[in-house]
Amino acid sequence: MPRQFIPVGEILKDVLKARGLGSGDMFLQIQRNWASAVGEKIAQRAWPHMLRSGRLTITVDSPAWMSELSMLSPRIIEKINSRLKGRSAGGAVNELKFRLGSRTSSEKTARATSGENTPFVKKRALTPGEKAAVESASANIPDGELRLRAGRMLSNSCRRVR
Repeated sequence: MPRQFIPVGEILKDVLKARGLGSGDMFLQIQRNWASAVGEKIAQRAWPHMLRSGRLTITVDSPAWMSELSMLSPRIIEKINSRLKGRSAGGAVNELKFRLGSRTSSEKTARATSGENTPFVKKRALTPGEKAAVESASANIPDGELRLRAGRMLSNSCRRVR
């Protein structure tokens, strides 16, 4: 029986979804459409920080803007989801969470959540079950370098302290 190959994108999508991180491509679309969804005035003071399980965390540069945007949450959610129509089943965003911060700190955290190895991300050792799951998920990738990188990405995702 010939070996059946599964596209690496499908493997990664399933593993990331199981870890609660499957919304990376949707988050990228939100970032790209942020200014058009909320307007330039808001985009200068607030920006998307992270998307997880339908909750979009937004970094805001002042408490006054945080208060203002929290009152506008339903409208912001509607605008974001309308920009993403056709790219996801239902609404990609169903809740907003706000946090104070600067654009620099938000960018550092966004890098950390994207899988880059940065010194301020706390990590733990993988359990034997997690090691086996990572090896199993990347085993069918024929390209050695891609298999290694996918394994590292999946391992880093599992090792993050939440």
